[in-house]
Amino acid sequence: MEKEFNSDLILTEDTTFNESIKVNGNIKGYFNLIVKGDIYARDINAGDITAKDIDAGDITAWDINAGDITAWDINAGDITAWDINAGDITAKDIDAGDIDARDIICEKRIKKIKENKTICRVYVKNRSKFKRKEQEMN
Repeated sequence: MEKEFNSDLILTEDTTFNESIKVNGNIKGYFNLIVKGDIYARDINAGDITAKDIDAGDITAWDINAGDITAWDINAGDITAWDINAGDITAKDIDAGDIDARDIICEKRIKKIKENKTICRVYVKNRSKFKRKEQEMN
């Protein structure tokens, strides 16, 4: 069973769905979103997100707790997931199985099991100690 929204879903309070949701637009509002099934949406901006699986364009949240996450960009405080497939990930802590991403910037990466893989182009850990250097123009 899937509940479908034909426009943006705007969260005005903490919201729980007992089924999967499909949003033909964006999910907006910095309240907590709990979905007992899967989330399909273009972009998600929420406080905390808890779902079985998330499939979205961009995700911005304080905390994400999901089975599998497929997204273009993820910007979150803490991410707990089994597998993540994303373009760019910026997070404080990532606790996940396998991660396949373009760029990962985080404070700490925790593998669910020792054999989990992290595949990416750029991987920056300890982001609080990371010092940026400006490129000089000639």
